[in-house]
Amino acid sequence: MKNFEIESMKDRIHFGKTKEYFEEVLTSYQVGSYRSSVVMLWAVAISDVIYKLQYLVDLYADAAAKEILDEVRAIQDEDSRSSSWELGVVDKVFKNTNLIDSAEYEHIRYLQKQRHLCAHPVLRGNLELYKPNKETVRSLIRNILEGLLIKPPFYTQKVISEILEDLDDSKDTLNTQVKVKRYIESRYLNRMTDEVEFSLYRTLWKLTFKVINDKCNENRLLNLNVIRVITNRHGARLTEVISADRDYYSNIAANGDPSNYLIHYLSMNPSLYEPLTEDAKLKIQHTSENTDVGRICGWFTRGDLSSHFDYLTNWIEGELYPDIDDAQWEYVLELSDSEEWESKCAKLISSYYCRSSGFGTADARFTDSLLPNLRLFDKESAEYLLNKIENNNQVYWRNRAGMDHKKVRARFNEFLPADFNYSAYPAFDKNTRIDED
Repeated sequence: MKNFEIESMKDRIHFGKTKEYFEEVLTSYQVGSYRSSVVMLWAVAISDVIYKLQYLVDLYADAAAKEILDEVRAIQDEDSRSSSWELGVVDKVFKNTNLIDSAEYEHIRYLQKQRHLCAHPVLRGNLELYKPNKETVRSLIRNILEGLLIKPPFYTQKVISEILEDLDDSKDTLNTQVKVKRYIESRYLNRMTDEVEFSLYRTLWKLTFKVINDKCNENRLLNLNVIRVITNRHGARLTEVISADRDYYSNIAANGDPSNYLIHYLSMNPSLYEPLTEDAKLKIQHTSENTDVGRICGWFTRGDLSSHFDYLTNWIEGELYPDIDDAQWEYVLELSDSEEWESKCAKLISSYYCRSSGFGTADARFTDSLLPNLRLFDKESAEYLLNKIENNNQVYWRNRAGMDHKKVRARFNEFLPADFNYSAYPAFDKNTRIDED
């Protein structure tokens, strides 16, 4: 590791006191005092472990962290000069927390052995003190920096329940996806190991997509937004996580809000649908065909977007007369950013508008759905809309039709050929023709 790389990593050390003490490690290394550097690195590493435990006690009142610290204090009270607790505290932290993993634990153990050789006058046959070489010390510094010093403190024994309680207390503030992301990453996720994060994901999956009670109902959207944050951080690995525990993740609700929330989530992450068991897929497919959310979001159960377009067209033009709001249209549009899909969305909106069963419905659907999305239309979808208008007098006989459809014609004139034959659509043409004086 180059000196400038060590300097860069040093700036990422979490605790200010640790960073200050590490300067002595770095100074000794740079001037070639490798024994001193190793001895000080051990002291810095142990101090950093203690700071992390104390942080967890102060911030989260973590009982397990307090127990480790109490044991250390008891040993020091009995013999203030004893250092026997130092390696013991590393063992306890490794066994009872996720502050360090097995590889990092071995690095710290190796540092302790090197420190022992450097700190004690074990003379070799030629009566020289042990002196580690530059490469060994550089490796020790790198491993301790990466595996311990730059990692924020986080503990795992009670963290899941603490997070859930904290989210519940903060739910009024966390009222947007952006706020949820900023909060959960800053306060929790950026301090966690991946394993702890996946444990949180696992717990939230059940609370969001399975359990029905007052607390879960109240926090379902917030919990889903946390799930989305974790998904964006680890999307590729979540397929493996679910595959490895597919029975747990397949234990989902058969209907209701949990099922609607799940199908919406899976529609944005379709790769997570495949690892589920067949019985879970049957529940999801049932929702996709029997609720408005399921019909709109369940494209992944139909194979592809082209099949989904056909399904939505039949639903909109059928006998159920669905009401589709702005957010739902925005969702449908975001399923793909291709021009082809934009044209299909324009056709779906055309079908929705022209399926209006009365003048009032047509007025509302024009204002809320068609007018804001005129930008999506191309020649093919424009002709599709004009044909649909001709087949429903509730659309072209209403009082506002002339004023509204003039806006459509003005937009279409921007991309249709100058000689486009509007007269082929007489009801629309009559309402929108501008007679010359």
